Amino acid sequence: MEKSIPLIEIRNLSRGYRDNPTPLFEKLSLSLQPKEFFVLTGHSGTGKTTLVKFLTGKLTPPEKSVFYNAQDISTFTTDDIQILRKRLGIIFQDYQLLEDLTVRENIVYPLHLYELGETIIESKLNQILQKIPLKHLLDKPAKLLSSGEKQRVALARALIHDSEFIIADEPTGNLDRENTQIVADILIQAHKAGNTVFLITHDIHLLNYLKEKHAVKIHIIK
Repeated sequence: MEKSIPLIEIRNLSRGYRDNPTPLFEKLSLSLQPKEFFVLTGHSGTGKTTLVKFLTGKLTPPEKSVFYNAQDISTFTTDDIQILRKRLGIIFQDYQLLEDLTVRENIVYPLHLYELGETIIESKLNQILQKIPLKHLLDKPAKLLSSGEKQRVALARALIHDSEFIIADEPTGNLDRENTQIVADILIQAHKAGNTVFLITHDIHLLNYLKEKHAVKIHIIK
């Protein structure tokens, strides 16, 4: 059986800082296959968030070290990076919602980037609300939400535009145990629905919960 091309492949990637002799990571190699639920874990300060910046084009990686669909991300133009980001659903620890917009406006925001009609937008919104119960909050400004509510809105925003894969960067870092499990369950359901998931976390409770509930591939940065 022919092996599929990895969605993301990292080859011997090293990263450090000039004023610190200890590298964040050294010769890191891993691959994320389509439809996989991949968990990257390690202690704080091991470069997990820096890796996300390489994957999303916020930092330019060294040549021939980070690949997207077998293409070297270090060669991407500004337009290529914008196309890549449109294919991602990104979930951050600090949510990165537009605080003065309503829940509805935040969730559908990515769809306006595609200039979709209101009928399609409303249809996609209704579909995501069946997976993530936020209907009662749609007209509420994001700045008035609790931490758990904000992260569920961020999840809905990441899932609504049928992204090629989901990057969740420490999505439970500010949440209590109950809301951590809610986020985990939403990611599990997204994976079961066919989404590729790349989760970055050092949350031991989240890791244990995922391993108990679902098959995941775990890579530890040391």
